[in-house]
Amino acid sequence: MLLKYHRNLRLSSLLIDVTMKLIKRYCIVMCIFFIFYLLVSNKNRLFPRLIFGEFHLLSTEFNRTIDIRQSQLYQHEISNGGIITLYDVTQDNEWDFQCPRTKYNENDIHDVRICIYDPQHDEHVSGQLNDYGKWEPVVVKSFLRLLRTLPNTHVIDIGANLGLYTLLATQYDRHVIAVEPLYDSLIRLHKSIQLNDVQHHVTVVANAIGIKHERLALNVVDKNLGASYLSYLDELAPSDKKIENFINERGIPPRVLAEVDTITLDDLVSIFPIFFKRAILKIDIEGFEALAFQNASLLFNQTEIPAIYMEFGKLIEIKYHRGMIKKIEDMLNFLKKRNYESYEVNDINHLLYDNWESWPWDVVFRRCDICRCPGLEKLVGSAE
Repeated sequence: MLLKYHRNLRLSSLLIDVTMKLIKRYCIVMCIFFIFYLLVSNKNRLFPRLIFGEFHLLSTEFNRTIDIRQSQLYQHEISNGGIITLYDVTQDNEWDFQCPRTKYNENDIHDVRICIYDPQHDEHVSGQLNDYGKWEPVVVKSFLRLLRTLPNTHVIDIGANLGLYTLLATQYDRHVIAVEPLYDSLIRLHKSIQLNDVQHHVTVVANAIGIKHERLALNVVDKNLGASYLSYLDELAPSDKKIENFINERGIPPRVLAEVDTITLDDLVSIFPIFFKRAILKIDIEGFEALAFQNASLLFNQTEIPAIYMEFGKLIEIKYHRGMIKKIEDMLNFLKKRNYESYEVNDINHLLYDNWESWPWDVVFRRCDICRCPGLEKLVGSAE
């Protein structure tokens, strides 16, 4: 009886040992999977130089952005001694990105494939394009409506970012001058251009638009890579708005990503193709618009620009930066003198210049001797 009891006790002990070993192995396996999950989910911050899956992420941790092969860039010297850096979109692009298709469902053009960032690192533009296939649908609708009604009208896309407006304009066989200084966005734009087979419709400029020829730092806003802006704006900010005092909800200030060479709006005229006589201007450079228009007379004198699509809300946000109110008013006077009227992007509601501080985030300036200005009696030469 005692022998039988000891035998059962030994069997129970063996069973407990086997069970504990299995539990231990299970815990080890689960820990390995958990560590692997942490590595993958934080790959951008842990391994900023590596490529993972369908996208390459810039590093905001180490103030570093990717390098482009020098063979992709070539320089164009202009008469005033400046240099425009052009990006060669005819070369192969071997990057493997996440490239969803847009879903604007316009009747007369095909939607396009557009290469985006990982939405967890670019919640706004990439996130919306990934989830819905759209970004700024009201602005895009107005932009495409005007483009289709104006024949022989091309596009100047300042602050092209991932190239949404650039790619859609090519579907109407229009040529686009796309200006984008951030290399991480450039390589995605390059890939999109190739996927849509529109290499010969786009000239890509790898400079930032500034007020003169100089080298400036480009800053990025965490979670919103399309909001990259020139650090010169920080020098104009009031003391309580300085970059070193700015902390977002995650406790991470904007980071300097790269040094970029700036050119002026007037410089762009030197690279226009011979047929580039009329163009819609889309400009989104995070509050630098008012400064950029200080050197735009040549552009407007030599190019017929029926409309200007502008992100105006950022200008209102930074109006108390040093000298900014005067620069905004100078820009508006520049446009007023050239017969532009301001509208909401629904193309209906007319905006009064005197009330610019209460304007909506996006506005369109329409030149009334070329395109229709709703609600105004002085309309002539309507193209719509």
